[in-house]
Amino acid sequence: MKLAKYLKWILLGISAILLVVFFLLPHNTTSDPMVDTYIIWAYVLVAIALVLVLAFLLIDVSKSKKSLLTFILLIVGVCVLVAACWLLAPGGEVATNVDYTPTDSKFTDAALYVTYAMVAASICAIIWSAISNAIKNR
Repeated sequence: MKLAKYLKWILLGISAILLVVFFLLPHNTTSDPMVDTYIIWAYVLVAIALVLVLAFLLIDVSKSKKSLLTFILLIVGVCVLVAACWLLAPGGEVATNVDYTPTDSKFTDAALYVTYAMVAASICAIIWSAISNAIKNR
């Protein structure tokens, strides 16, 4: 348990240092290595989060068959959400000075739609949790 606590503080410290350095250094709008570093750090944090979520889900799945069914439904739901967002994404040409294909545009649009859907689902879950707890605690 102490390892998780130390890891949390280490990741927070690295993020804080990168944030301070990001705002203190001057920036060039065309290509900035600090922006690239910041984006790579965001990828690392997302990857750590995904690995931990999957690890905890797999540990939970191994406990009961009901958990396995819930896990399978969750995977199917995420696949349906991503497929729906991909189909809804308009894509198309983007006028930039960077090599940016319509496929890149469609991928970006779909990723944004998935993000919007997840934010909406999180808000609904928070509201549902508050209502559910209020009803249970009557």
